[in-house]
Amino acid sequence: MVQVISLTVTVPETVDVTEFECEIVTAVADRLRDDHGFDFSAEVMASASGTGNEYPLHPAGNIVVDREPGALRVKLHAVKVDAHDLFTGVSSELEQRHEGLRVEIG
Repeated sequence: MVQVISLTVTVPETVDVTEFECEIVTAVADRLRDDHGFDFSAEVMASASGTGNEYPLHPAGNIVVDREPGALRVKLHAVKVDAHDLFTGVSSELEQRHEGLRVEIG
């Protein structure tokens, strides 16, 4: 069984979840582009779970964001990178910009 690493961010009430989703997807996509050569399109599709969105990458894969009450869970599907390392870098950027975020990687 393959373990999927996810980044779960608990969002304070002072942060707009919709805007924060765009910010986190952009941060993940930028790192994937800069470090691994993936291209990102702003195209958004409803996720298979129906509780979030999928953002396609080229040449393959998706950034998947599921919404939970007060939190966003970000996963990579069909992207062969060290997700833990990628999410560690992204989470530190986000924590510097937004006071009160709680981050869990696992």
